[in-house]
Amino acid sequence: MKTFPTSAVWCLGILFISVSLITTGSSEVQVVGSANTVVALIGDDVILPCFLKPNVSAEDMTVEWTGLYLKTRNIHLYLDSRDSNEDQHPSYRGRTSMFNEELKNGNVSLKLTRVTLSDAGSYRCFIPTLKSQVKETTVQLFVGAVSQPVISIDGTKGWGVVLKCESGGWFPEPEMEWLDSSGTILPADGPPERHRDSEGLYAVRRHVTVNQTDINRFTCRVNQLEINHMKETEINVPDDVFPKSQTGLIVGLIAAVAVAVLAASAGVYKRRKHTDGEFNLISDWSLMSHH
Repeated sequence: MKTFPTSAVWCLGILFISVSLITTGSSEVQVVGSANTVVALIGDDVILPCFLKPNVSAEDMTVEWTGLYLKTRNIHLYLDSRDSNEDQHPSYRGRTSMFNEELKNGNVSLKLTRVTLSDAGSYRCFIPTLKSQVKETTVQLFVGAVSQPVISIDGTKGWGVVLKCESGGWFPEPEMEWLDSSGTILPADGPPERHRDSEGLYAVRRHVTVNQTDINRFTCRVNQLEINHMKETEINVPDDVFPKSQTGLIVGLIAAVAVAVLAASAGVYKRRKHTDGEFNLISDWSLMSHH
């Protein structure tokens, strides 16, 4: 009876183990999410991504969405082929849903509607019934808020007009700046005034004094880099709002002085001519009397 050499048996064994590991590794179902933070604004609807890879059906699996910042906070539960949210946290009541028609494709993402500021944080997508080492993934949700700035005329200063820009309802805290018609940043009248309300939203106010130009168009820009949002408002200041310029006053004063000088010169000339006339008459009379 022939037998394989020991070395051949070892080679076959190593080959079998390698193939088994490759096959097992490639077929193991894992839970995957998104490496990027999901950004939403207050009031938006947002999707927290979570998938099975490879794409296998999750219709008969259990899917748990919870908040990592509070382990007992149940966000959404899919159990026994249906949504089971009896123990759902009250703040999420009626605002969560899964794409049930996509479960067969391994899509277990969560849709969250009417996002609030308190929704921001880390969410865990967990499938406890999955026979895999990777049963969960984490999704980060960042919630911001923006609003349109409002410009008003706040009086005059020197030969310029003072403009005020206000914008509330921002999160995180934004930056505010003034620009002229060419997009050049204008030096503001001091640092911005900031305030945070009871809901945690920021309000910003800033003044600038502008001088009269050919266009008189100015822009207030509010920018929030963390959520990549910017809002702008323009204003066209009427010419008659600006105080009369110093140049105009000087020109007017020079003109008035010139008129006064001309009038005085004319008066002097008339008086001198009148005096010369009287002197000539006296001289003529004196000559005639001597003859």
